[in-house]
Amino acid sequence: MIKEHKVSRYILYALGEIVLVVIGILIALQINNWNENRKVLKAQVNLLEDFYDNLGVDSVQLTIDKQNMLKIIACQKQLHAYRKGIIQPELVDEPIRIRGSIRNVSITQTNHPEIATKVLNETIKEEIRVYYRLLSSMENAYKQYDNVVKESIRPYLSEKLAINADVIFDNRAQFDSVQRLNLENFYGAVKEDYFSQILSESNIKAVELVEFFNWVISANHALRLNIKKELDGRDK
Repeated sequence: MIKEHKVSRYILYALGEIVLVVIGILIALQINNWNENRKVLKAQVNLLEDFYDNLGVDSVQLTIDKQNMLKIIACQKQLHAYRKGIIQPELVDEPIRIRGSIRNVSITQTNHPEIATKVLNETIKEEIRVYYRLLSSMENAYKQYDNVVKESIRPYLSEKLAINADVIFDNRAQFDSVQRLNLENFYGAVKEDYFSQILSESNIKAVELVEFFNWVISANHALRLNIKKELDGRDK
């Protein structure tokens, strides 16, 4: 073309080739970016789905633990009523509960400790942070209640010989909560003023813990609803 003095046609041809190469590169980059974004979104969906399932397990366990704490609180109130002469010992439902405790372990925190740094949705990310802060506060409340049980109530009942040691080692009766107590010694210990103090402290901590259970359960429910909306939106 140059020899034939067709420089303009050569330049147009060369520019056309360059444009085609650039378009090809841009298309390849776009496809690569699309594939990468698709992988990121797929990973995000998998992460949220697994976290959503874990939250469901958390919700069930939290509800069970809350109900157990409410039974302990009911026992505390019944023992207080007995001390005041309002009810007879026979009306105290499973008095062994007074020395009981629970241990809640969040599967979401265990399986996804750093999930707040991985979630793309900013609203959900902040809700996860709030949920984890509430779980930590609930854990602190649990420790305070558990300390009263382990450091005050259990040692006191042991000192007063309120536990029926023979029954504890008798496999046939190990689940009989009434037989596990020496009722005469137990109710004698309950009548003493010192027990009133540790019973009151135990009740204060138990009620605080149930309040945290309510907050965490509510946050769990709201978080699951928003994650469900996010997942449903991605399916459309």
